[in-house]
Amino acid sequence: MSKTKSTIATITSTLLVCGFTHLAVAGEFEAPLVACLSNGTAIGGVNSCGKIWKLKSGKAELKKGKLEVEVKGLVLNDASVGQYNGSPDGVDAVAAAVICHGPSGASVAAQLDPVPLSKEGNAKASGKVDLPNGCVGPVVVLRERYEGKIGGWLAGTGM
Repeated sequence: MSKTKSTIATITSTLLVCGFTHLAVAGEFEAPLVACLSNGTAIGGVNSCGKIWKLKSGKAELKKGKLEVEVKGLVLNDASVGQYNGSPDGVDAVAAAVICHGPSGASVAAQLDPVPLSKEGNAKASGKVDLPNGCVGPVVVLRERYEGKIGGWLAGTGM
């Protein structure tokens, strides 16, 4: 097997083992979003949510440098929050971010400005992103804005 074929096989195997539900070709893909389960899984330096969330539906699409993300019903699913269960509680917006895997590990490569998250947990974000060359296995995460600060991820692709 040639060195190039061996490298491609290694990258493909790594992506499959890591549980990626999509294989991005030249940084382009469409994938469903899944809600954060508050299990402490950090992705590319972005901490996970502090509570358990649920998501009725959601998807992310990255094509020709344009990122589009839509979620419906992204709300808390955690009895420990009492009356705020089933709502986004104090999360008033989400910021869509693309995390790329590269030679030095995974990190946030691009992030859109925050967009409002409705009381029902609905949001749409879209915008141009400039990803670095060599962005392997991009993952899209929705990061919370809580008390004016961008924090952990609430939903993501490739989980």
